[in-house]
Amino acid sequence: MFFKKVEKEERRIFRDVYVAVWDFWTSPTGAFILAVSAMALGYYQFYVSRPILRYDTNTIKVISSLNNNEFGVSVKDKSYQDLYLTKVYLFNEGEQALSGEDVSKIDHDPIRIVIPKDLKLVHYNIDNEETTSAITANLILYNGNLVLKFDFLNPDYQYVVNLLHENNSDDIKILGSALNVNQVTKEFYNKTLKHILLWGLGGLYILLIARYVMKKLK
Repeated sequence: MFFKKVEKEERRIFRDVYVAVWDFWTSPTGAFILAVSAMALGYYQFYVSRPILRYDTNTIKVISSLNNNEFGVSVKDKSYQDLYLTKVYLFNEGEQALSGEDVSKIDHDPIRIVIPKDLKLVHYNIDNEETTSAITANLILYNGNLVLKFDFLNPDYQYVVNLLHENNSDDIKILGSALNVNQVTKEFYNKTLKHILLWGLGGLYILLIARYVMKKLK
């Protein structure tokens, strides 16, 4: 008799839980959560899971004519009193590799470093110390800009180029297009944004569920 009562009580609890869960997901709150989750998943699959190309630049002054220098800098047997070094970084912060075959061709819209006309570029090369060693890469000077050629740019790989120039400029940037890549951007994005979205959605869901439970308890 005791076991029958326990079994009956367990069935009642299971039924109550099932009904409560069903009521929640068919309520406006549950429907809203499902809709927002579907949109977030679609956003993730359409944008975040693709290759995401971001670039950054870092400039230092190698030598200044304003200083009393006990050293000199020469490039290709020519000495310079003022010279800057800019490192240009290209990262793949998405979750898919980008093949060099999928990048727009040189005469269309290749991925390239745009060199400002007043920069007075002296020399350029690939920084083999900072570029991911698995990348096969080379640079092509085309119409005054540097086209970045590579075989594959996998997630978390970086391609780094050194630029030596006489004048400083904030206009050094990377432009270009490729399959599944909207744009090469310098904006804040990547994994931090994904974490913010996840934590934001989680907090919203907790508040909505708590509000639903409180209404039920009343």
